[in-house]
Amino acid sequence: MSQPPLRIVEIVESLDVGGLERMALQLAIAHWKAGHSSAIYTVFGPGALEGEARSAGVRVVSFHKRPGFSVGAVLRLARQLRADGAQIVHTHNSSIHHYGAVAGKLAGAVVVNTRHGLALHSSGRQEVYFKAVLPLTSAVVFVCQYGRRYFAQKGTAPEAKSEVILNGIPLEPFQQLRAAPGSMRPKIRFGTIGRLVKAKAHGDLLEAFALVARELPEAELDIWGYGPLQAELEDRIAALELGSRVHYRGPASNPAEALRTLDIFVLSSISEGLPLVILEAMAAGLPIVSTRAGGVAEVAPEGTAAWFAEPGNPASLAEAMRQAAVSDLAAAGCVAYEIASRDYGVETMQRHYESLFLRLLQR
Repeated sequence: MSQPPLRIVEIVESLDVGGLERMALQLAIAHWKAGHSSAIYTVFGPGALEGEARSAGVRVVSFHKRPGFSVGAVLRLARQLRADGAQIVHTHNSSIHHYGAVAGKLAGAVVVNTRHGLALHSSGRQEVYFKAVLPLTSAVVFVCQYGRRYFAQKGTAPEAKSEVILNGIPLEPFQQLRAAPGSMRPKIRFGTIGRLVKAKAHGDLLEAFALVARELPEAELDIWGYGPLQAELEDRIAALELGSRVHYRGPASNPAEALRTLDIFVLSSISEGLPLVILEAMAAGLPIVSTRAGGVAEVAPEGTAAWFAEPGNPASLAEAMRQAAVSDLAAAGCVAYEIASRDYGVETMQRHYESLFLRLLQR
């Protein structure tokens, strides 16, 4: 590495299991592997991914903030940042950005924020705080162009401070367990992985599959995930009398193992940024069926690797699933695999963030 190592701190709410948390962790590990000093601060508790971070050589510092705004938490963050000599404070989403922005400026660091999803996932108060500390923020990164446009309309993406850096993932686990889409025709295995929350719209997926199942008697649907809507999901499967063809598998402890069993990955979300699971499915060699929520269409080309539907429209999603099912699944999976392998490794994402950080420091 030609330039001196950077001292980078990622700030998140916690390291509980989720797309944002996994991206922040993978980025921190990639920074460390690139020769930088890399740490993760969690404003609340450490979370389930703490052990993975520490095993990879990334230090985790937790501040255990209690509910409600805390000046003391800001000061503790600032003291720790100064003690660590942080040059870059990289916060994630809006919920804790005001803590990181103020503490970062008190510690003399450059502050960068990444917005992973849309405002659906943050409160009005958090957005007010976010706008208030924009003057302390050197750059706001969006994980897709869709997010940048969305927040520009909301007035929280000043052009001079806006950047787009697409997400990346560790590719090897998914490439090693590459799927074989279309290999078991006439059986077609649809599947999805995601938290069981409103934004993922699993109800729409079940409605869509019920339509598809009438025309494709060999089709099945596997659902992996966990969350507050699990009971609602299981009740809906029973109400639609799909129990023999829709299988709720619980949390995906090994996403690569889950994806390799599928022919087509389906995302039914009504709100997204750029979900890591789409990149993982592509890296596993799977064709994609997705709503046009967020930046999925920016990474998966329509007609060759992906088929798209309108968010919140089960009939539209069912039609996209039907079109995918009668296509050359092996060819579509190869296109998805090649794109992910070329463009969406975590190392590529890390280099883009590193380049941004260096530009900001040079200013």
